[in-house]
Formats: sequence, C-alpha cells, structure tokens
Amino acid sequence: MTPTRPDRATLIARAALAIAAIALAWGLARLGFHAFDALNDPFGRDYGEGVVWQQLRRIVAGTGYAPLREFPAIVFNYPPVYHLVTAATSALFGLDQLFAGRLVSLVSTIVSAMLAGVVTMIAIGNGEDRRVRALAGIFTAACFAALPLLLTSALLMQIDMLALAFTLAGLVLVVRAVDRPMLAIGAGVLFALALYTRQTSLPAPAAAFLILLVARPRAAWLLLGSAVLASFIGLGLINATQSDHFLTNILFYNLNRIAWDHAAKSLLVLLANIVPITLGGIGFVVAWRRVDPRQWRRWRARMPRESGLAATAIVLLMVILKTLMLPMILKSGANDNYLIDWFAGITILVGIAVVPVIRAAWSPSFAPNGLLLILIGVGVPIQVLDPPIVPDPRYRTGDEAAMRALVARVGASPKPVVSDDMVLLRRAGQNVIWEPAMIAELGSAGVYDQVRLAAHVRRGDFGFFVTYGDRGDVIYNQRFTPLIANAIDAAYPRRERVGALTLHLPR
Repeated sequence: MTPTRPDRATLIARAALAIAAIALAWGLARLGFHAFDALNDPFGRDYGEGVVWQQLRRIVAGTGYAPLREFPAIVFNYPPVYHLVTAATSALFGLDQLFAGRLVSLVSTIVSAMLAGVVTMIAIGNGEDRRVRALAGIFTAACFAALPLLLTSALLMQIDMLALAFTLAGLVLVVRAVDRPMLAIGAGVLFALALYTRQTSLPAPAAAFLILLVARPRAAWLLLGSAVLASFIGLGLINATQSDHFLTNILFYNLNRIAWDHAAKSLLVLLANIVPITLGGIGFVVAWRRVDPRQWRRWRARMPRESGLAATAIVLLMVILKTLMLPMILKSGANDNYLIDWFAGITILVGIAVVPVIRAAWSPSFAPNGLLLILIGVGVPIQVLDPPIVPDPRYRTGDEAAMRALVARVGASPKPVVSDDMVLLRRAGQNVIWEPAMIAELGSAGVYDQVRLAAHVRRGDFGFFVTYGDRGDVIYNQRFTPLIANAIDAAYPRRERVGALTLHLPR
C-alpha cells in the first residue's frame, strides 16, 4: 500500500505547479498585450530606438561606421547584424522599419524562450524521465518569457533579443557537439553572428570553449576555428560594404562614464525578480554539485555515461562569467537590457531547480522540498502580478494627437532639430545629426570638440531641442554637458512640455 505522506506530497506538488502554470500563463498573456500595444505605437518608446533606426538607414546606404565628424555627430556603437535583419524583414513584408525592428525583437524573444527550454532539457540529461525533462523545459521557457524585464526589451527596436537568440541557438548546438563534434562548427558560426549583433555576447562562447577544451578538445577547436573564420569573413564584408572605421566605432568611440545612480535602479530590478533569482540560485547549487569542478580532470571520462553534464557545466560557467560582467550596467548608456542574457542563464537554472517538484508531482514515491513548493506555488504568482496585464497608456510618450502635431513642427523646421526622441526625427523626415548621449560621452573624454558644438548652439544653428527632463535632471545631465546645457539655456530659453518631453525653443 502506498504511504500517505507521499500521496499528500504529490497532491501538494501538483497544486503548486498548477498555480505556477496559471501565473506564468498570465505573464505570457501580459507579454502578448504589451506586444500588441508596441506594434501599434508609431512613436519612440526608448532612447535607443531612434539611434538604431538612423544607424540602419546609414548601413543600408553603405555609409555606416564612418569616422566621427562634426556633423552628423553620431557613432555606430553596435555591429550590423540586427540592422540588416530588420531591414530585410521590413523589405520582405513591406513593414515600417520601426515596426519591423520591434517584430524582430519579439520573435527573437519567443525563440530565445524556446531555446532556453531546450538547453534545460539537455542539461537535465537522459537519466531523468522524458516527461519530467519536458515539463522542466516548458517551465524554463515560460519563466523567461514572463519576466517583467522583457516588457521593454522584447518590444523595442533594439539589438539585445536577436543577439540572445543567436547565442542560445549556438548553445543548443554546442552542448550536442559533445557527442557530435562537427556540430561545433555551426555553433561557432552562430556565436559569431551573436557577437556581430551585440559585441558583449562573449560569456556563452567563452564558457563553451573552455568546457569543451577539457571535455572534448576536438569540438573546442572546431568551435574556435569556425567562430574566428566567420568573424574575419564578417569583418571583411563590413569593410567592403561600409566605411572602413568599423573597429574604431565599435571599440574607440564606444565610451561611457560611470553612472552610479544605475546601481540603485539595477538593485530594484533584481529585487523585482527575486523569486526566479532565488530559484536560479537553488538550481546553481544543484548544478554545481553535479558538475563537481574539483573533479574536472574526470569530466571526459564521465561524459559518455552522464548525459547533460557538459551542458550543465557550460551553463554554470556562462552564468558565472556574465555575473562578473554585471558591473557594466553602471555605464551611463546602459540599462536593464544588460541583464537579459544573465536572466536567460538564470531561468535555465530555474528549470533544473524545479525538477524535484515535477518529479514529486509525477510519482508518489518522491517527496518535494518545502522551500521549492513555496517558491513555485506562492512566490511565482506574486512575482508575476506586477506590472498589470494591460499596458498603462501613460507608458507612451504622449497622446497621439500631440505627438503628431510635434512631428509636424519638427518637419516644418527650416533648421535641424536635436532630439532625445530620435524616432520623432525619423517620423518627421529629418536625419539624426547629433546623438546627445554618445556625444556627451565623447565630449567628456575629449574625443569630440564640445566648444565648437556649443558655439553652434549659441548661434542658433538648430531649430529647437527636444529632451527628456530638463536642467538638473539626471538623464538630462548625462546627455548634455554643462557647457552645452549653458548654451541651450542662453539660445533656447523658452520651455514647452509635450507629454514627457521638454521643448527648448529660441527667443
């Protein structure tokens, strides 16, 4: 006769998973509602969208990655893969380029969630019941897609989600390369594409190479060789089709001051995701014990009989390396998008952590851990409750009529307009001739001549300025140095508000 306690424990485990499933379904529905809102919003939702859009147009025209000049004062701080994929999507489906960019990010998010689930299943290994592995993979995918963090990054014309999709696709191939080394070639190409989408996509390929070097040296060298070859081919194509200052833009111009206020914002983001982080921490401990780094010399012998060992080790090292890179979020141009690939690794560890509860729900012979039950059945629903399922209309820059009127004013200006909202400029048919954030960084570093720029402002060479906030606000101070801010105050003293935007108008 089956003991009473496991039966009761099985029911509790099933109830906890059912409650978590409902909560995660709520989170997925929320992502859908927010995606619908984003794909129907013709105006900018983030500072970076207009930058990427302007870069895209220059790259398609073959004039990207030019050396920095007085005007246009804009640099190319991202590699070109996302821009090219967005341009191709726009041309293929006849979409507005802004909407095409947001669609690429959304599709990349969905693909990334699925791939994270696949990596989870591989890492758990064939020693676990197939149905348990599948449910753990689904839990990982849903947990990642329901993160509140994705309600911005997944819905913006930004590079991050496509880079993550390439990274996770490479990860799926590389963990299979333990048994089939030739797959490492494809993984190397995918990792190179990720790096040419976002140059900080290094932790996954670095972790993959180091673990394979111990466990499967042949696969490691195939991975490195294909990645290096693909990278050199990419560099050659860029230099052949664009201006020849690609590395100068990506490395030398990509300067950022430290913004210590980002530390508090990042801490709030981490606290808002404390449940998946805690579950990921439990998964980390489980994975660490399984891998046992002290016995790394035995990994090669353990691989054939321990399915998923290499995948677990790669995910562990990837998360460790990405954790060491988290201080990069303190850069003035950084945002919580720097946490996305870290959270992808964390949610894979979440899938590993929930295996005992799924196993207990499936079989009455297992008793689940009480802390896991509380985190899954209580913590996950609380985590998913905020923000609301329906987007707050105040998230948009302003009401549509006011924004369209502002677009008309920008379009009618006989002089170029400088705007934090650079989507506004593109909608008005103006090019971005001055990108405030990067020019402030380069000016502070002495790379760009701020004195000459301030002289242009004082002469009234611009129609007007459109900024987020005003003098004294942190974001304004980051984008306009005191020298430039004084010149704006002198030549453009009148103020007008349109939603969250401040217009600085001439006398």
